[in-house]
Amino acid sequence: MSTINQETFAVLVKEYMPNMYRLACGILNNPADAEDAVGEAVLKAWENLGSLRRPESFKSWMMQITANESRKIYRKRRRTACVESVEEMVPAFFDDHHELWDAVMKLELWYREVIILYFYEQLSVKEVGQVLHIAEGTVKSRLSRGKKILKGMLDN
Repeated sequence: MSTINQETFAVLVKEYMPNMYRLACGILNNPADAEDAVGEAVLKAWENLGSLRRPESFKSWMMQITANESRKIYRKRRRTACVESVEEMVPAFFDDHHELWDAVMKLELWYREVIILYFYEQLSVKEVGQVLHIAEGTVKSRLSRGKKILKGMLDN
């Protein structure tokens, strides 16, 4: 049972909101959908706060919920065959290295997720695996391949 009360929950959500939004943007590549995913994630987290066993794991727990909600929207959007082209969708978040962020956004989803969680959100390999429900070895191989692809994109 979680020992996080309503006030602490609000403070933590406010603190991690930029991280959640960055992850959602990375998965969805659409600011409006990312906002929806983050909103849904906050609602789900509040409704399931009792399932959080260790309050110190709040960030990775929230990121997992955000990733799940983002993927749900991503799958739904793919089924509805979105008319907009990827070039028209500009993420609201940019880091100091626009070229790098742009390259990350061009990666396949499974590489993009691990790159964002590991490098931008600074989660450990183990935490990334927990958030995405994949083995640590899979995280490591996706990180390695993703970095290799990024290097190729940026060297050109």
